[in-house]
Amino acid sequence: MRKWTCLFFLCVMIHLQATEDSYDTVTDLSELSILSPSLSERKTAKLRLSNGLEVYLISDPVVEQSAAALAVEAGSWYDPDEYPGMAHFLEHMLFMGTAAYPKEFEYMQYVSDNGGKVNAYTASDRTVYMFSVNNEGFTGALDRFSHFFYDPLFLPSCIDRELHAVDQEHAKNVEHDGWRQYMIFKETGNPDHPIAKFSTGNADTLRGIPQDVMKAWYTEHYDSERMHLVILSALPLDELIDLTVADFSRIQKANFKPAEMPEVLTSEKQRGHYIYVKPIKDLKSLSLTWELSKESALDKTFQTGALIAYTLQNGGKNSLLGQLKREHLASGISVSEEQFSKGWKLFTIDVELSDEGVKNVDQVITYCYEALARLKKNGIPKYLYDEMEKIATMKYEYQSREDAFEFIKDQAHKMVDEELATYPKQTLLPGEYNPKVIGNYLQSLTPETCIYFVTAAPQKSGIQPTEREQWMGAEYSIRPVSEERLASWSHAKINPKIGLPQPNPFIPKNLDLINTPDTNQTVTPTLLQDNEEGKIYFASDLKYQVPEVTYIFRIKSPKLNGTAKAQALTDIYLKSLSDHLFPTISSAETAGSRVVLSQGNYALTIGINGYSDQSDRLVKDLFTGIKKMRPSRKQFSLYKQSVSETYDNASKELPIIQSLELLNNIIFNDSPLAKEKRTALTSITYEEFVSFTKDLWKKSYSEGLLYGNITEKEASSLWKQVKNRLASSPFSPEEHYKKEFLVLPENQGPYMILQTTKMQGSAALLMVEQGAYDYNTRAGQQVLGLLLKHAFFNTLRTKQQTAYIARAWEKEAERQLFQLFAVQSITHQPSELVARFELFLEDFVKQFTERVPKERFENIRSMAITSLEMPPENLLLMGTRLFLLAFDYDGAFELINHRIAALKELTYEELHARAAEYFSRKNSRRLAILVEGTMPKDRNFRYDVVTKEELKDSGTFVAWK
Repeated sequence: MRKWTCLFFLCVMIHLQATEDSYDTVTDLSELSILSPSLSERKTAKLRLSNGLEVYLISDPVVEQSAAALAVEAGSWYDPDEYPGMAHFLEHMLFMGTAAYPKEFEYMQYVSDNGGKVNAYTASDRTVYMFSVNNEGFTGALDRFSHFFYDPLFLPSCIDRELHAVDQEHAKNVEHDGWRQYMIFKETGNPDHPIAKFSTGNADTLRGIPQDVMKAWYTEHYDSERMHLVILSALPLDELIDLTVADFSRIQKANFKPAEMPEVLTSEKQRGHYIYVKPIKDLKSLSLTWELSKESALDKTFQTGALIAYTLQNGGKNSLLGQLKREHLASGISVSEEQFSKGWKLFTIDVELSDEGVKNVDQVITYCYEALARLKKNGIPKYLYDEMEKIATMKYEYQSREDAFEFIKDQAHKMVDEELATYPKQTLLPGEYNPKVIGNYLQSLTPETCIYFVTAAPQKSGIQPTEREQWMGAEYSIRPVSEERLASWSHAKINPKIGLPQPNPFIPKNLDLINTPDTNQTVTPTLLQDNEEGKIYFASDLKYQVPEVTYIFRIKSPKLNGTAKAQALTDIYLKSLSDHLFPTISSAETAGSRVVLSQGNYALTIGINGYSDQSDRLVKDLFTGIKKMRPSRKQFSLYKQSVSETYDNASKELPIIQSLELLNNIIFNDSPLAKEKRTALTSITYEEFVSFTKDLWKKSYSEGLLYGNITEKEASSLWKQVKNRLASSPFSPEEHYKKEFLVLPENQGPYMILQTTKMQGSAALLMVEQGAYDYNTRAGQQVLGLLLKHAFFNTLRTKQQTAYIARAWEKEAERQLFQLFAVQSITHQPSELVARFELFLEDFVKQFTERVPKERFENIRSMAITSLEMPPENLLLMGTRLFLLAFDYDGAFELINHRIAALKELTYEELHARAAEYFSRKNSRRLAILVEGTMPKDRNFRYDVVTKEELKDSGTFVAWK
């Protein structure tokens, strides 16, 4: 016995020694603390494995899902000249099987079956892979994930097939205005810098790529010493360390030494020039862009660019935006320092122009330089730095738990740009306040080194395009800025109407919590009021323990009747209200709040989330503004024009988005098409709008939830103030408009509606109705939806290669259940796609027992239960759920528990029967929306309908002899 005991301890010691030798612990120098009680058990570790791979581990025993992401410093800038898009294509190929798990998409199905999701993206200097999964499936997912980085297969059959997916992805972006401007920026930049390369690739640039070339590129560039891994899990740190060492130590060092790149990525062709871009949509914008010096780009000490951006984009009345609004030149502004890649940064001022702003773009630029002139001469006062530092510190210290997938994706991307020891301090928090460094940075923002992008239709800008970008066909023109104009901007004077931001009144001073933690709290709101004036719920938070609140108010009025004209009037109203409140909303959002103003469900919704301290002030200011807002005739004209452009742009969305708009218009009684609202908008006069705003709140009914770090007494007082500011007469529930859903007839159909679009590509959307909601039916729908999601993607995208976008998802609306299938393609006509949908469903029903053996059913059902048992990650999401349960489900706060119970009772035989009931041809309650767009000439394969005479006339008769 002693012999075996000694042998056991010897094995343990060997294991520990091997583990310790496999990594070094990196001392944490971030010096950051999380003060949120709900995250008090979170622990971190930083490692450098023996192969050089950097690891950031986060152990959080309360986290509901685990996740991992890995960033490798190999992006599109490293593409070989012969194969533009190699890095992006290789990103796709890693999902197509590894030596340990050779089955295509086995990894994706495993993650999906365990309640998770996967994705990846390729940037200029890095490629990032990520997944999240229910805790029970984490170790299996992590093992599968790790094999991406040392034994992918790169099977020739997969190379040929996945090439179509990359090509479809590129085609999806061809008419995206953001992508088009980016491609123009690349094409006009330094031709000797890798930024000039075609980064995404397509069938033309990647066709015929040999397997050995791809393997060689992967072996050279996927170097463990250039990898950064982040893991979030409920497992203890010691187990995470063991898993990480076991799974990722096998990745090989390649000793890759990247070639020297030119220090400058922009060009003389760009600097000091206007670049006029012709957009697809009706867009009007101005971007002032500077490439920063290498010293500024590598700086992690001062965050100077962030401080300048904080100062310039303030939305107060005496701000740059305030001046532009007063002159009716612009509707919005965004200022940012962008980490373009490791070692390259851009500083940008983006302005949303009005038509007047497009005509007077030089004046807009002048105001920008006048705002900079004040900062260059007087500097940025320390109180603004102190504000920015306080906001950033509070955001970190009192952070809420985020969605695991989004959290690790963001962490992995940012890890590349900071030393592991200090991460994430230098990324998140400003360093010291240094007026000299600030001054030097500001002095570098000169008119001569700036690139002036003007995006507008040629008939508005007055500049016709003279160039066509190579890969997306974007049209543009480059014009030099005159020496006189550059000189005037260089000597811009301080404008007394453009000042510095005042101290922000919405920065919280009191971050105390009113309750003691109870992470097992079941939140059941209580009623503060339920009468003809409205129904208001309240709940105090015990679970998330952050100094935050979420307030949601949905206000109904007889004027909000769901017609196209009422919605057009309300859209103008929301534009006007946002403009009127912009100083308040801008300050509040800078201080960490979020404000949402929207319409829908025959109501106007105001959503607020942020720190509890000062939230009452924000609510009072917003509701005061609602009643006092009165735009001028000139402002009304601008808002009406802006709304009109939004409606017009709906016809320039992706075909799949257009199909969804048409479906909603058909099945709901409150969803007019954008073109219907555009028609109604045309006749609206200023006088009619003024009358609408005066009458809007004469009668109202409010549905509200006040939730978070707030007492019942405070909530009651706040609601009383809201009610007093509205000062409305009751809008009785008996008078309310009702949202309705179109139920298709049982013994008719299926139906098809065809719509054409001028946009590239076609889309097919199929709706299959599944009947009225009850808990048992919903349970069957949920499990079938999960099974269909992966199977549909795997069939239509992976195997058949019909498209890049192929989705299946279940929906519930107005207590009716339905399943949706959608594909957007540049190679297949929509009628063909629908035929493939039907063949897929026929095969799914016929081969149900083979596709879904009982064991898989049990796993999927268990995963569905686990997903429902998971509470929302943070207070905002919980508040949103409570509001929906309160009002869309009539206070059914136990709904989740009932759904879980129904899932537990669901049997395999019942699911099999439901699959046949819903998806066999016996269920004809189906509606297909077909949106047919233009096809690239080399992919436009379709059958033309002809007569036999036409066919004989166009063909040629030949004889064998």
